Amino acid sequence: MNIAVEIEHGADIAEGVDIEGIARYVLAQEGQPENTEVSITLTTDGEVHRLNREFRGIDRPTDVLSFECDGYDDDFDEGGVFEDAGVPDDEPYLLGDIVIASDVAREQTAQFGTTPQQELAVLLVHGLLHLCGWDHVHSDEEAEAMEDRERTMLAGVGLAGIR
Repeated sequence: MNIAVEIEHGADIAEGVDIEGIARYVLAQEGQPENTEVSITLTTDGEVHRLNREFRGIDRPTDVLSFECDGYDDDFDEGGVFEDAGVPDDEPYLLGDIVIASDVAREQTAQFGTTPQQELAVLLVHGLLHLCGWDHVHSDEEAEAMEDRERTMLAGVGLAGIR
């Protein structure tokens, strides 16, 4: 798997967090192929605010945004034209991008009783699960299922019980 990490802001909260390792674990547990590519960016609240406004129409910062890529998945190939077309195993599967507002993450520690590093891990897992198809906006059951999956993933990387 190719996990690209860019830290534009918030290097202090990333210190000691195995961002790539957590991402690889979650993606493997979710059954993503070995040739999966994901980019993860830690940035300012202002940048996340801009992205949230531009892509979601919500004029405020948020903690984490996930942007799915088409890769060569079924959503892209609705008619099945490319199915079994012999896409090489080494052809990257572009899963998507995750953008985390490091200051929002830092602020949420008081609300959730976490450290900044733990909060970063929670947001990373949350964003990755969104890229893997999980969601929480359509029903309480859906939200509960995603929260359960988040807890399972966090426990798998040694962070059981932080949320």
